[in-house]
Amino acid sequence: MIAEMVNLRMLGLKSDIKELIEHIRDLGILHIVEENNDYPPGAMKGPVIEKMRFLRAGLLGLLEDLNWKDWDNLDWESIEYLRKVVPIDDIASLEDIENSLVKFKKRLEEIKDEIKALEESAIVLKQVHHLAVYFHPFVTSERSKGNAVSLWLIESNRLNGLLQILKEKVRSVTPVGQRPFFNHKTLPQGENLSLVALSTNPDIEPTLIEVLKDLGGIPYKTFGIAMDGLAVESPHKTQMELKWLPKKLAEANEALEETRKEWGPRLAALYILMDERLESLALEKKLIKGGEYFTLNAWVPRSNLDEVISSLKERFKDRILITWRPPQPEEWDKVPVLLENPKWARPFEVFLKLLPLPGYKSVDPTALIAIFFPMFAGCMIGDIGYGIIFLLCGIWAKRRNGGNNGLLCDISQILINVSILSILWGFLYGEFFGDLGHRLLHLRPIWVERTQGVIPVMAFAVALGFTHVTLGLILGAYEGLKSNNKRHIYERVGTIFMILGIIAFVADRAKIIQIDLLWPALGLLVFGLAFLVRGGGLTGLVETIGSIGNILSYIRIAAIGLSSAILAMVATKFVDVLGVSFLGIALALLIHLLNLIIAIVGSALHSARLHYVEFFGKFYEGKGNNYKPFRRRRETAWKRPY
Repeated sequence: MIAEMVNLRMLGLKSDIKELIEHIRDLGILHIVEENNDYPPGAMKGPVIEKMRFLRAGLLGLLEDLNWKDWDNLDWESIEYLRKVVPIDDIASLEDIENSLVKFKKRLEEIKDEIKALEESAIVLKQVHHLAVYFHPFVTSERSKGNAVSLWLIESNRLNGLLQILKEKVRSVTPVGQRPFFNHKTLPQGENLSLVALSTNPDIEPTLIEVLKDLGGIPYKTFGIAMDGLAVESPHKTQMELKWLPKKLAEANEALEETRKEWGPRLAALYILMDERLESLALEKKLIKGGEYFTLNAWVPRSNLDEVISSLKERFKDRILITWRPPQPEEWDKVPVLLENPKWARPFEVFLKLLPLPGYKSVDPTALIAIFFPMFAGCMIGDIGYGIIFLLCGIWAKRRNGGNNGLLCDISQILINVSILSILWGFLYGEFFGDLGHRLLHLRPIWVERTQGVIPVMAFAVALGFTHVTLGLILGAYEGLKSNNKRHIYERVGTIFMILGIIAFVADRAKIIQIDLLWPALGLLVFGLAFLVRGGGLTGLVETIGSIGNILSYIRIAAIGLSSAILAMVATKFVDVLGVSFLGIALALLIHLLNLIIAIVGSALHSARLHYVEFFGKFYEGKGNNYKPFRRRRETAWKRPY
């Protein structure tokens, strides 16, 4: 249901503005109405405000550099203490904070640079070690003969031609009668590159280097480090370096993690203080309009009105004048909407988070979702065994969350509700992991076995659809009555009459009941048509046709449930065919696991669709304003900034 709101107006002394704003923030109940969205000239300027904005942005940047995101586990008591002892309105204190942040940022950069350098060194050493192992015998042997060895990157498809040119060049610069010396060893590097170790006489090495560069050869480097001579060293040297490097890298990462744990909460607390103070300053500047007084307009839930007035009177005595009144109909589109549902329905408010909130004084469908969604989903699953598994998963997820409020807790409770209805429908269908309950436990359906009684199950699904859609049409007519929208009233009422008339006509022709329904059916159709024409003409007829299609679409409840039941029976058949063997049991479990996933996903998606499309489309108009109380950034209110 939607909480009743009251408009609260306060008149007070300008000297009390700052104290009042902080008191309102502590209360955390009032939704402030900013009647004047424009700041007075130069209001949000000045050295203190500019410095706070600068520091707030810097704090957020440092938190991102730290990769700290643990907002849910902040020590809120420490934040309250910090709020009292840190004078963030003082420029000198802000400059001290800035100096500390500059020093911290420098230290953080040093740690991250060290980690980056160590990671790059590890990559380089691994490459060097690989080269050392591969080229060490060749380089050692060649240099022992007094030859010069160098490493080059050469395109693989040009390698043979380039080596031939080099040999010819070596012969051309070697005196006649002396045998030209030239040797090489190759290591492929990727698809079209090769790393070549070239060995030749030191006297002609400069000529060889010049020719190689002219022909497109590249001296081999790793991360800017020339590799000449590195392969000469023993492979054991790089291997020893690779042993101590991971330890040093782990120490650097540990130092970064300790810095993150120590400074992350501090920086987050400072960010919250800066953000809150800037928000308070913005409100304070908007309230100042000249003179000795200020006025503040806010919305407060009716259930909290006495608490708010009592607190304000106790704090400010006669220095504040408070008046209140209920919202007028012309204000309903501006009143903030707060959902207040009973505990059993509250988790299902998550479905409205995907839509704009309902308008003030309109229908909150949360309680209806809490009834119909588990019913639809449970009817589709309809298996005791599957329901027990989903129930255990829901209880485990809720306990793991520690019972804290939040999205995970809501989803866990919804899963528990769906699983309970699945178990109940399982007894009605007589299903326990398909027909396994019938085989082992002689389980019998209380109502009908849906693989055998397809027609009754489909008829029940259509009846569910009729009930659900008609309820939506009734709510739509009610909404039209409250908003004095006669067209909506006529269309919804006319559609209801048309649907009832069609059902009565079909029941009469099919002789479902032994009562003459022809004339009542014609009467309902005439009345329905009259209302539709009065409301919207041809568009009303389209509404009726669409509603009939909506009702028939609920057959998906029976169809999806039937496919799930058949797949569960197929899983058991593998044991019949393959026997009680490892393969038979494994295949059966695999099919059941697949069916479990399909069952929960399919039932959830289709149940949600039946609500969003077939049901909400008849009455729901998301035109409400979200209730945003002005309050401290506590664990129930804080939303991380990124």
